[in-house]
Amino acid sequence: MVAKVDYDRGLYRAYHAGRALSADTGRRWMDAIAAHLAAARAGLRILDLGAGTGRFAGLLADAFDTSVVAVEPSEKMREEALRHRAHPRVAYRDGAASAIPAADAEFDFAFLSMVIHHVRNVAACARELHRVVKPDGLVFIRNVFSGRLDSVRYYEFFPSARAIDEARLSTVDGVRDAFVASGFTEVALDSIEQQIDPSLQAHYERIERRALSTFELLTDAEFHDGLERMRRAVELEATAAPVIERVELLVLRRQRGGGAP
Repeated sequence: MVAKVDYDRGLYRAYHAGRALSADTGRRWMDAIAAHLAAARAGLRILDLGAGTGRFAGLLADAFDTSVVAVEPSEKMREEALRHRAHPRVAYRDGAASAIPAADAEFDFAFLSMVIHHVRNVAACARELHRVVKPDGLVFIRNVFSGRLDSVRYYEFFPSARAIDEARLSTVDGVRDAFVASGFTEVALDSIEQQIDPSLQAHYERIERRALSTFELLTDAEFHDGLERMRRAVELEATAAPVIERVELLVLRRQRGGGAP
């Protein structure tokens, strides 16, 4: 069972600042997507599913000079997106992974960032994406996956967080199998190393905002104990070194033919 995190309850307040991307990291992800697209990109229609506060929606619109439909079920997250990241070519819509407010074959590709582990029925999500993505269109799933978490730095200070994530995060095989069963083929599984923060001090300041859904599943005592361990490590750090994390990009292609099985 997917652990339920209610973004409208309060997490939305910290998400904008706590999950901000550096310009370099944003470009790295746009380049990773572009590497899988055909040279002719004029007029692409893009779906950002589970768009949150819009941290990728505007990047996608600018990188590919096109319009983006950003679907997000949390009303508060959509309000934060419009407050902080309004964009003339991004339209925010209320919707869910199993009920996407879009026409059949409306999009050339769909992008899901740190979303799939929140989806209670991945098969239903895959079927909906098969419906709204054009034949031969792509789905990009940017996520960390259970069994592939060795690069996550904050687990050193919040050991119970790793156990929570190993249990709640999807596996690559599970997601891949659900999409293949719904009419997709796997194109690639790329591992992208990105700088999360320029130093452990900066990482501490980000974590302190409690903007990760994982931390919503810790007790207050576990969270504050972890922060204290992290604070002591910052004090002992002799030289500032960037915090690097590996995130996967699972790329799937929608097969031609009839509807999803």
